[in-house]
Amino acid sequence: MSCSKDDKELAGPDLSGVDAAVRPQDDLYRHINGTWLKEYQLPPDKVAFSSFDEVSDRVQEQLRAIIEGLEDPKPGSEAQQIRDVYDARMNLDEIEQLGMTPLEDLFGQIDAAPGKPELAKVMAELPLGGLIGMGISIDRKNSDAYIPEVSQSGLGMGEQYYRKPELASKRAAYRTLLESIAKGAGFADPAGMADRVLELETRIAAGHWDNVKARNTDATYNRMSWTEMVALAPQYDWDAWLSGMTERPKNLFDTVVVRQPSYVTHAGNLWGEVDLALWREYLKLTLVRTYARYLPKAVSDANFEYVKVMNGLEKRPDTWKSAVAVVDDNLGEQLGKLYVDKHFPKEAKDQVLAMVDDLKAAYRENFENSGWMSPATRAAAIAKLDKIQAHVGYPDKWQDYSGLTITRGKLIQSLRAVNAFESKRSMERLGTPVDKAEWISNPQTVNAFYAAVFNRITFPAAFLQAPFFDKDAQPAVNFGAGAAVIGHEIGHGFDDQGSKYDGDGNLKDWWTPEDRAAFEARTAKIVAQYDPLVPEGLAPEQHVDGKLTLGENVADLRGLQMSLAAFRIAEKRRGVDNPDYRPLFEAWARNWRNKSTDEYAERLLTSDTHAPAEFRANQVVRNLPEFYAAYGVQEGDKLFLAEDQRVTF
Repeated sequence: MSCSKDDKELAGPDLSGVDAAVRPQDDLYRHINGTWLKEYQLPPDKVAFSSFDEVSDRVQEQLRAIIEGLEDPKPGSEAQQIRDVYDARMNLDEIEQLGMTPLEDLFGQIDAAPGKPELAKVMAELPLGGLIGMGISIDRKNSDAYIPEVSQSGLGMGEQYYRKPELASKRAAYRTLLESIAKGAGFADPAGMADRVLELETRIAAGHWDNVKARNTDATYNRMSWTEMVALAPQYDWDAWLSGMTERPKNLFDTVVVRQPSYVTHAGNLWGEVDLALWREYLKLTLVRTYARYLPKAVSDANFEYVKVMNGLEKRPDTWKSAVAVVDDNLGEQLGKLYVDKHFPKEAKDQVLAMVDDLKAAYRENFENSGWMSPATRAAAIAKLDKIQAHVGYPDKWQDYSGLTITRGKLIQSLRAVNAFESKRSMERLGTPVDKAEWISNPQTVNAFYAAVFNRITFPAAFLQAPFFDKDAQPAVNFGAGAAVIGHEIGHGFDDQGSKYDGDGNLKDWWTPEDRAAFEARTAKIVAQYDPLVPEGLAPEQHVDGKLTLGENVADLRGLQMSLAAFRIAEKRRGVDNPDYRPLFEAWARNWRNKSTDEYAERLLTSDTHAPAEFRANQVVRNLPEFYAAYGVQEGDKLFLAEDQRVTF
């Protein structure tokens, strides 16, 4: 990346949190962030605070100002939709006065169903996942077409919470939640209802695939006819369920992908075995739990007590933050359109695209010089790399929301309308060409993405700001922060799952068996590196799951490895042959600054596909020769890793 100023005039890495007592050779993460980690106190309304949260808080304040500035919006306009949802969430008195009336019509439909076929139809119509979920996805083996995907569903917690003995306290908290919200909703026998529903959910969870198996893109692609799927679970009322899901012609569902076939069989058996009365209780209590945050205090307070136990939260966030969040979650694109008008950092877009070019050049050079890849696999990898597209900022075309009806003063009714609108729009995709330009994120989202079925990386507008990107920062800083994230997202195209897709986004094996084996030998070493890692302050049994986090760990390693290479390319353009990598590594470590409650950290270990922040910073650099050279890392230093254990690609 070229630069018009001398590096001395540009901002270096943020060293405000440095702990000089910690050597970078022993702990780069705490060397850069140690003082901040000691001094920063988590606010009582946060379970974690990271570099991403630092930017998200800034964006949240901007969104609040935008929303509250929408005075007297035109009726039926997107501005009116946004303001009405925000005001309805802010009006706590109105929420109390409405009580449970926003859900009473749904309770009535559940109670009125005379048998299981009718209840299956009602379940599909409800704004919740139900026992079996279905969505419209891009066909992973034909990325030009949409296909229905059927998946496991039906739980209020992750499946591991129902079965692991060490999570008994979390189960007890969930049991308390169910009883409390049943009581708050006015249901008869809340204690008995909670016991029965928890026992049913535990039975549902017994058929769920765990998080590691569920992320396997091969195992979850099971294409079959509707008839074949019905044969997996003949007890389930499939036709009634589909009629509640959509009014689209049934022939559009002649072919489906079943993500977890054994679960479908399990769920069908349960549907046949469990009596109608319990299914009614389960659906009603699931509805209350789904909308608990937006119901009267008797229910919302119980929900917050549960969140406190699960995440270690001490204080409920201010109502305005919840109001911004509910608008962002449900009217995100409409809000994003207003956000980019005011806050899109346009100067960052060219900078990001230049970094993308340098990263792709680095990846190309890496593939061309990869000794472990055969010529055939190498050529296929380069072909895929060349086809990667980048979305930066915001969509060129916005969705039309004129058909969405938001009811002033009726929050849950409006959220139900959003759910129905989006479900209908999703179903209408079936039988139409795939919109390859469709965005997978809102512009105000502080994150970055890779979509395998599009072979595309996405960097929303809100992400393009410090500490990730800064037009006034030294090149090394932007390469250690923003470019490493770009490299990470490109790396997902070549991680343990993304590498199974070709350049057109199709699930297609383009590897020779020998090259795949060589790749998996490397990923096995990465699993072995991460499996024993325990976050500071947690018990020894609270260790990283190397298989669950494998894809993200590969992307982290590839991302930083390629960011270093891209930095060399950019520096060579400027006439610098021996760049100083230390500012790049310092920016990298600053990227992962993070503090969280122990409860939240423990929860993420069971479900998050990312490694904890300290290991994203430290474990990656242990593999890279540039780190050893930059800091003179030697045997005996804590970050030293024996050469035969190191992995690069």
